[in-house]
Amino acid sequence: MAGRIPQQFIDDLLARTDVVDVIDSLLPLKKKGANYSACCPFHNEKTPSFTVSQDKQFYHCFGCGVSGSAIGFLMDYSHLSFVEAIEELASRAGVEVQREQGYEPTQPVRDLTPLREMNERVSEFYQQQLRQHKSSGLASEYLKNRGLTGEIAKKYQLGFAPPGWNNVLSTLGQTEVAQGVLKELGLIVSNDNNKTYDRFRERIIFPIRNKRGQTIGFGGRILDSGEPKYLNSPETPLYHKGREVYGLYEALKSSSKIQRLILVEGYLDVISLSQLGIAHVVAALGTAITREQIDLMFRSVSELVICMDGDSAGQKAAWRAVVNALPALRSGRQIKVLLLQQGQDPDSLIREQGLEHFEHLIEEALPLSRYFFSYLTERHPLDTIEGRASFLEEARPLLQTLPDGAFATMMNKQLAELSQVPQSESIKNQRSTYRVKKPTAGSAKQSPSVIRQLITTLLHEPHLAEDISPDEEWLLLDVPGMEVLQRVLSAIRTSSGITPAILLERFRGSDIERIITKLFAEERLLVGESMRDEISGAVDKLKKQVGQSRLEYLLSQNVDLTTGEKEELRTILLDNSLRRVEKN
Repeated sequence: MAGRIPQQFIDDLLARTDVVDVIDSLLPLKKKGANYSACCPFHNEKTPSFTVSQDKQFYHCFGCGVSGSAIGFLMDYSHLSFVEAIEELASRAGVEVQREQGYEPTQPVRDLTPLREMNERVSEFYQQQLRQHKSSGLASEYLKNRGLTGEIAKKYQLGFAPPGWNNVLSTLGQTEVAQGVLKELGLIVSNDNNKTYDRFRERIIFPIRNKRGQTIGFGGRILDSGEPKYLNSPETPLYHKGREVYGLYEALKSSSKIQRLILVEGYLDVISLSQLGIAHVVAALGTAITREQIDLMFRSVSELVICMDGDSAGQKAAWRAVVNALPALRSGRQIKVLLLQQGQDPDSLIREQGLEHFEHLIEEALPLSRYFFSYLTERHPLDTIEGRASFLEEARPLLQTLPDGAFATMMNKQLAELSQVPQSESIKNQRSTYRVKKPTAGSAKQSPSVIRQLITTLLHEPHLAEDISPDEEWLLLDVPGMEVLQRVLSAIRTSSGITPAILLERFRGSDIERIITKLFAEERLLVGESMRDEISGAVDKLKKQVGQSRLEYLLSQNVDLTTGEKEELRTILLDNSLRRVEKN
């Protein structure tokens, strides 16, 4: 990455992007009054409840509650990261993504297109060899014995690296430049004698694709009893095995509505399950599951089931995956663990006991909380002080990696109960990431509904912030939600002509993102009604609260008032009397 993307560039990009065009290119929309509608792509429905506002440049589903800007839609629908969504919108707009000057590298950003194109050519070469090479019979027979069809092989672009030392080299490396690209991709290698040869030979080839469907690397399974059984591409500018998972592109392509991914051990597990009707399956790439892989999967789904083979290696892999997943378990994410019996893998289990049985096992998989404590209590029996102490010592630092929230609190409580140690001593207390201020003694006892009304209205009509002076006394009231309101006002005032979509994106990744998103999706505000009166009415209420709070303070001082305070008190009482007369 060349540097951070400036906020101004994101704002400008959204300003020149029409969310209707973006969504309509992926999900056909129908004009309905001032807005556009469709059946929601994120949940099953027959009557359209998915609405796109061209005026406010955002989408909202009244059925499942999802909402956001063009950036958010690309992230949710196309399963892109934030940066990838920005790059996609920039490509649509015909502009280059800008980076902050302070983060520019000393070297120009490299164009990786030649590497991407070569990977695709190599993938096509291997696929052709599987169909046509005279020695491919053994590979075809192996795939057939695994129950795989030509259709599934085509879906995953399976190939064959034929016998010989220079098939790829002689076919695709005919120039010095091409050889350099092949070598950088790890597709050809050189030994100590400076002899260059193909990395993959006599292997079934599994192209590894990223979320966009681009081939970034390869895995190869040997056809005889040689070693290594599996051989993967090395780390390259395109391929980082700790950041990718196999089969994610195919899983996401199968449906835009998947809520769960099943993580298995190997390539063939993914392909076999896919052929048997379970398309939402992915696999690690010959490494322990990393935090980056966990985050990658959770950007696409809300639930992950870790399904490992029933041997010691599978059990160790499951535990490492859980440990690395703990820091990623913020609200809305769920992990389950399914450990198969000794000698079983998902493919053999389904063939022996049926797809329905496997799906039942997936549904009944252990929640992470139960698996976590079960695993540790087996290692550290709790019937002795020594066992409870060692249990606590291993569990405590792991649980401290959990994000703050209800789940961390409950895991903390369970740890304390099992270790028989007071909760305050078992692990440091977790704090929520955001809390509104509680009213202090003597402060205005204001219902949060007025503040909520103001925030929600401003989110949809940012220009109405001009009706609120930065010097308003009521902005200093210590009431729930005031901090959020102040941050919304500050965001609006940073740039002129800010739109609702741009404003929404300003809070992406912040500690109040969920609050902002929820208020932004208020159903009553999506019909385009005038909101200036709402602003005025809410402000009047808050001004009255300031006056009431001041009155209560002055009355509480009794004889200790200064001459000026006595005059202020008389003025407030007179104003209140006049208002009562006018009301009557």
